[in-house]
Parts: sequence; structure tokens; C-alpha cells
Amino acid sequence: MGEMKRTYLAVFEGIPKVKGFFSTKYGACKGSPYYNEAVLEETGLKAMQRIQPQQVHKDKIAVISERGEAPMTLPETDGMITDVPGVLLTTVHADCLPIYLFDPKKLAIGLVHAGWRGTAAGIAPKAVMGMEAAYGSSPSDIQVFIGPGISKCCFETGSEVLEVFSEKWSFAQEFSEKRGEKYYIDLKGINKRQLASLGVNASAITVSSHCTCCEQELFCSYRREGGTYLRMGAGLCLIE
Repeated sequence: MGEMKRTYLAVFEGIPKVKGFFSTKYGACKGSPYYNEAVLEETGLKAMQRIQPQQVHKDKIAVISERGEAPMTLPETDGMITDVPGVLLTTVHADCLPIYLFDPKKLAIGLVHAGWRGTAAGIAPKAVMGMEAAYGSSPSDIQVFIGPGISKCCFETGSEVLEVFSEKWSFAQEFSEKRGEKYYIDLKGINKRQLASLGVNASAITVSSHCTCCEQELFCSYRREGGTYLRMGAGLCLIE
């Protein structure tokens, strides 16, 4: 399979006890769970229990405390945390950011779906605080990967969206650029600053350079396509 025909990109590759992925448009399909079975087969995660949130662009974080056999659907949820091996946390994307969290000391993970509304609501730091409360995680121990998503180059919006960010995050203006009457906002940068402000080491936060809107050859994009039936999948699992 050629480089540009990959069905997924690996996340936390080479790190013991955890395995993650972000599927490309070659690993996408039109029905839930929106990434095809080949992705799970290639990652070796097909036998894991899938947790599938019904995403609503808010900041609810679910705590998964045990492993079952059947896939589990979570209503009105955009983030999950767990310390249970064999539980595959999943989210679906078509421009919104997947944010992966791993605490190698407490062996706990988190995965969130962060669009602009979720980012404004602080869903990523809320997941870190959830890991701190549930597992005793220290933010300074947590490793983060902010995955492929719409980047500043393509996230054009009006002043009303920037105002939402500015009301909640004093640094939001630093991550925006005005071009004519429109603003271009760096969602990845805002998420990184939110997490660093909470105590996550900036050096432990990796930010993907991939823009789902720009890179038509590898990703599907809701904004670029004016709506799309396809979704890309993110997954994260603790491995025994």
C-alpha cells in the first residue's frame, strides 16, 4: 500500500502499554463506527471493546470503569477516560480535533473530540482534571497528542466565534489572525495552551501538522466538501 493510501496514522507509536490510531479517508466508511474493520485488523484492536460516544460538541467526559463484551454507545458525550486495559475509546471526525491523553505512571488514558465549541468549553483540560480525580494522575505526567484536524490556515470564521473564545480564554486573541472581515483561529494552539496552563508539560504535547481541510489526498473534510457522509475515526486503548 502506497504512503498516501494508508488507512490510518499511528498514535503514541512505540510507547509501551498504549496503542492509538487516526484513520484516513482510506480507512473511512459511511456508517458507524465510520472507520472500516480493516483499521481495527491492521492495528490489532478488533477484539477490544469499543466505546462509541454520540458526539454533540459539548464537554461531557465519561469514565469507563470496566470492560464488557459488546460495543458501548454513550449518549451526549464527547470525551472518555479509562484505566481499564482492552477498552478501545473511539471518536469520529471530519475536521474537529482528536486529542489523545496517556498517563504512563497511572496507566490511564483519555480521548476527546474537540471542535471549536468543545475547545471553547475546555474539554481537553476537563479530561485531564477527570484523570486527576479518577486515577490520581498528575498533569505533569500526562503525554498528549493533538491529532489531525482543521488548522489555522483553513479555519475561517466570523468575529462572533472569536468573541466566544475571548470571553472564556484571555489568550485566545494570540491564536487568531484577521484577514479582511474574517478571522483564522488556531484550535490546535488553543488546546495546547489550555493544557499547558493546567500543568501539562509543553514538551509532552505533540501537535500534528496535518490539516484535514488542506490535505484532500489523505483526509475527508466537512468544511472543504460542504458536508460529508464520511468520518474518520480516532481510537486509543491500553494494552496488557
